[in-house]
Amino acid sequence: MPRFAWWLMVAGVTAGLAPLAGGASASQFKRIRDISVSCTDGLTCDVSAYNAQSELYTVIFRRTARPEAPVRLVLGVRETLAAGSVVGISIDGRPVLTIPVSELSYRAAVYEYIYDGEAEIAALMAAAKEGSELRATFRSRGIDTVSTFSLSGFVAGLIFLDEVQGRVGRDDALQAEGATGAPEQAALRDIAGFADIPFQIRAEFADRDGAACRGLSQDRFATIGGFEASSNDRFSLIGLPCGEGGAYNQPYGFWERAGSNFRRVSLPVMTEEGPSTEDLAWNISWDQERQQLIGFFKGRGLGDCGEFNRWAWKETDTGHVFVLTEARAKTTCDGEPDGGPETWPSIWPPEG
Repeated sequence: MPRFAWWLMVAGVTAGLAPLAGGASASQFKRIRDISVSCTDGLTCDVSAYNAQSELYTVIFRRTARPEAPVRLVLGVRETLAAGSVVGISIDGRPVLTIPVSELSYRAAVYEYIYDGEAEIAALMAAAKEGSELRATFRSRGIDTVSTFSLSGFVAGLIFLDEVQGRVGRDDALQAEGATGAPEQAALRDIAGFADIPFQIRAEFADRDGAACRGLSQDRFATIGGFEASSNDRFSLIGLPCGEGGAYNQPYGFWERAGSNFRRVSLPVMTEEGPSTEDLAWNISWDQERQQLIGFFKGRGLGDCGEFNRWAWKETDTGHVFVLTEARAKTTCDGEPDGGPETWPSIWPPEG
């Protein structure tokens, strides 16, 4: 049945847990003056300053949700940096950090250089909290270049990161610190590449006939990523990109993990013929606090038409199931956002 059909689901109709053949509010974004903060479904958060006119166009302070996780410095580039050169960073004209390019790791799929010097990054952040401008010098294509970034909103960005990751009042917060100790482990983690997928289900992503999620390249997986979210002490939900996807729609598959056991989880839908289930959700976001999943299939890139679903992740005597709590659709791609998909005509529950 075509994806863009009237097959949205019903609250109270649940999708059972099928055994896996052969044995990821939601992601958050906030703009605070000149600083952007974005967090994945697994709550890896970036506090970013941008300069769209530069080849080194973003400076990012990145932290995962893991307790006591270090901050990584990430430099987004349009062109690779010259081998043997250095990156110099100053705050308000005062040199703070000099990094040989040889000490940076490069993620070619996403054009990022990463630096892990913990003490040096801590010193840079301390200076950035007090400063107003960050300046980076670098060499690309044989040309020495300077890129400047406003730090207006940087401290507020760190506070927002602490809030999203649940660190406020904890001794591992970046800005909103307190005396409370960090928990032993985080409730969420990102799955950033094929190697991070639990080995029990990794075969589903192999490039072979019969693999449920074949066709997804390692580079695309690294760009999109998935997540694992704890439901309680026994169970967790795994959401992963599943299949190649398109220009503006990416499908995701879901598994429940109980120790070393995995089960593929379906999602209930309402088709033209009545209640049914689907194995995939599209363009998802996960809300750990509410234990909710949102899927938004775009009828086109503008996002002015398509399908919107919200599922609750509910525990039963035998495991967890998805329950549809909201389904909306707009079939006319008319260029009018109409307040976004959460305001579109309701398919479930019925209006009136």
